[in-house]
Amino acid sequence: MTTTTLAEQEDVRLYDELRRTLEEVEEGKQRQKMLKRMIRQLKFANWRKERFHWFDQYFQNVRPVTLWIMLATGVLMPVVLFSTFIWVSLWVE
Repeated sequence: MTTTTLAEQEDVRLYDELRRTLEEVEEGKQRQKMLKRMIRQLKFANWRKERFHWFDQYFQNVRPVTLWIMLATGVLMPVVLFSTFIWVSLWVE
């Protein structure tokens, strides 16, 4: 919920900045340059919003048990990999 609101606020801010920039800058190369930069920022904001939509939806619906399992897996994975490395190195000798 908050991420979509933040994304919408970011879009509104970028559009307002684009409008103000176009009003301030006179015709010519400078205006084209500013316009291209602002359009690139808007495209990136939209791409980011679409790209992370599935990620946001998943973590809005995640249960606490799933979160604890992911945390435990992340914490224990280096221990398991290091133990495997030690075991294999002793086995090879």
